[in-house]
Amino acid sequence: GNYGGELVDARNDKPDWNLVNASTADWDKTVVVEVANAPCVAQYCPGNSRQNSISPVSVEQLDTNKILVDFGTNLTGLMQMRFRDLEPGKKITLYYADMDARNKDFFSHQNLMRDGFSCLGQWDEFIPAGGVLEEFSNKFNYHGFRYALIEGLPYLPEKEDIAAIPVESNLDETGSFSCSNELYNRINKMVVWTYQCLNLGGQTVDCPHRERFGYGDGQTIMDLGCYNFYPPGLYAKWSQNWWDEQREDGSEPFIAPSLGPTGGGPAWGAMSIVVPWKTYLFYADTLLLEQGYPFMKGYIDFLTANCEGGLLKDMFDNKWFNLGDWVPPGRGMEKQNWVDDTSRRLFNDCYRLYLLDIMNQVATIVGKKDDALAFQNDLAISQQKVHQAYYNSKTGLYANGEQPYLIFPLKTGVTPNELKDAVFEKYIETLLVKDKGHLNSGMIGTQQVADYLVAIDRNDLVDTFVNQTTYPGWGYMLENGATTCTEQWNGYYSQIHSCFPYIGSWFYKGLAGIQYDPENPGFKNIILRPGIVKSVNWVKCSYESPYGRIISSWKMAGDLFEWEITVPVNCTATIYLPGREIIEGGSEAGKSEDITFLRNQDKYSVFKIGSGEYSFKSKTGYR
Repeated sequence: GNYGGELVDARNDKPDWNLVNASTADWDKTVVVEVANAPCVAQYCPGNSRQNSISPVSVEQLDTNKILVDFGTNLTGLMQMRFRDLEPGKKITLYYADMDARNKDFFSHQNLMRDGFSCLGQWDEFIPAGGVLEEFSNKFNYHGFRYALIEGLPYLPEKEDIAAIPVESNLDETGSFSCSNELYNRINKMVVWTYQCLNLGGQTVDCPHRERFGYGDGQTIMDLGCYNFYPPGLYAKWSQNWWDEQREDGSEPFIAPSLGPTGGGPAWGAMSIVVPWKTYLFYADTLLLEQGYPFMKGYIDFLTANCEGGLLKDMFDNKWFNLGDWVPPGRGMEKQNWVDDTSRRLFNDCYRLYLLDIMNQVATIVGKKDDALAFQNDLAISQQKVHQAYYNSKTGLYANGEQPYLIFPLKTGVTPNELKDAVFEKYIETLLVKDKGHLNSGMIGTQQVADYLVAIDRNDLVDTFVNQTTYPGWGYMLENGATTCTEQWNGYYSQIHSCFPYIGSWFYKGLAGIQYDPENPGFKNIILRPGIVKSVNWVKCSYESPYGRIISSWKMAGDLFEWEITVPVNCTATIYLPGREIIEGGSEAGKSEDITFLRNQDKYSVFKIGSGEYSFKSKTGYR
């Protein structure tokens, strides 16, 4: 298969091979090989481990030679099966598929199909010895699948004889989220499970079957992973992989570890910058910033060296090496219909500005003042150049005027202050009218759009495009039977993929409002700003931060807002309460010694609180 299916010939099994008195007469001699010239270091992250087994929901006979096993969910893991009274030497073949595509009309990858199932080159073989009871289970490999097609088995097996064993890096769980909107609970379950299916071997892979590469677009699911699990060891290990791959000119491949050419663009190699930065924000760990600074600076210098007049050039002749936003709606691999070059280049220019802003902050933290000043100057010059190159004063739009190409210039300071309101109104009109409340962005664009809307407290707009069950969106995936995120919005190709799980982080930092404070990272000071939106009446959320459990649970009844908060010991929180008359524990909030009023800001009363448990109430006046 694509990645090493297993052939087990039970006739060659030697049950006592590992006993002291076992004969080694017919063993092959050992082979001496050269040891790699690389240092031996302790493993950074937890290894892959077997999780709780999943039983089939159905086992059915398709024809005289084929049996279909459905586990009811996509997963990454092992197949485990007991066979009974088989004829010795008669081969059993097990094919694995992540989609029943028998009734789908958009699958062009027929070479990766098996009887209408999307197998993506995954199979195992078992040759029985003829015992009363024999067992097969993968030992050296895993697959990504929901379905198993069994060929050559002369009887219909019982469900009790079959199990799937999920495999993932063994990370502790840190997050818990639920709310009154059942669609959001289902989306949250789907995206978290997708992360678990992709969390393998000290990286998050794009998919667990077709490619299994640690693509740089894994940045889009990092926040989701950090809210729901404890992965700093994984990301420390993966950072080292990126740094090891850096070339002399500062460039990076699009995957790490790298084994050959793949597709990507400026955002993909940026993992060498983004992963250490996000690790710092979540865990206040400066070690990766300090160790990685030469590599981080090397990559941003490489991008700058490929600029002309403050604008990033296409760095390679191959279109697959200059990607911008990847797989937005209607532009997919099966269509070969990509976004126009102008919009793609705007996106990549904005992404470089996004990195310059990060590097300015990193250089300041690690004491590189001259570098920080250079990044600031470059940022200011390039912001103006990007605006001049891509803004159309007649239409009031950037590039093609689609959603990410309006938001990304706003997010990266490209849009002058006097135009910000007008450009944002264009975005709202595009979202609500042209796109009928749906997203029109790909994997990196979706992250940048949602992050900006959370930052400016427009969770209502995020709520608009997440709370959809028609194409494109996460609800559409669920309506069409998805149990993990698909590679494209329309479900084309991989059914277990890293493109769109990002939105799971919005449930924590948007709806629950649990956000890190860049000035006091690692949740030493917590920013708590709940997203009160039309589709949600209550939220229950907790997060195990490096300092302890944070709880943000709220409910709305009419215009009465009630909020339960827990702040860990030795931490503080800056909290945003809707309304002006705030009660805590039955008393006026401003009169408590543990609660300090800071300011009124827009619709909020802003307070600073210390560690402890709080119960707030306020009349919002707007719902």
